[in-house]
Formats: sequence, structure tokens, C-alpha cells
Amino acid sequence: MSFSFPPFMSLCCVSVRWYHGALSRSEAESLLTLCKECSYLVRNSQTSLNDYSLSLRSCQGFMHIKFSQCKDGKYVLGQNSLPFNTIPEVIHFYTTHKLPIRGAEHLSLLFPVLVQTL
Repeated sequence: MSFSFPPFMSLCCVSVRWYHGALSRSEAESLLTLCKECSYLVRNSQTSLNDYSLSLRSCQGFMHIKFSQCKDGKYVLGQNSLPFNTIPEVIHFYTTHKLPIRGAEHLSLLFPVLVQTL
């Protein structure tokens, strides 16, 4: 699979290998099936052409949470996160903070599911 990262995904010197591009919801769940709780990846949204989703493994199964872009260009995760300039900044913040998502309040983003390069 070959793709390039969207411009907002670049964060100086940081690899975003957790970004899987055009991965379907079911393909994301397949990748997360054997992973630990708090494993995650970012993919293109299937329902909104220019949006992105966080797919997360929880003890209950899988969660798919949409990133929304505010009018000022900042990104939020779900409905209640703080606004950030880029999606990598959102991901980085929630590696050390609990998610503001109902049903996932006890989770942080601990284990990125990395794109496998050949």
C-alpha cells in the first residue's frame, strides 16, 4: 500500500506511522483484534471525505471516534476534547491524558498500531 500523509499530519521530525490512510472500519478492527487495550490507529473517515477517525481497542471491543476540524482550523477528538493545531498533537496529548470520550474515560492512547512497510 502506498500513500502520502496529508499536509496537517506532518509534525517536525515526528513519524506518524499510526496513520493508516484509506483503511475501512472493519479493516481497522481486524488490525486491532489481537492488540492490547489502549491500542489505536488513525485512518480516513469512511463517512466524510475530508475527515479522519481514531480507531481504538477497549476492553469492551472497538471504538471509532471522529476528529472534527473547528472553524478556526483546529482539531478536536469527539465532542469534548481540547482543540489542537494538528492531529499528531491530539494523539501526543492523549498518550499521557485520559480520553474525554464517554465509555473511554479510563483510557489513554498507549499502543500505536504502526503501518507495516515492506
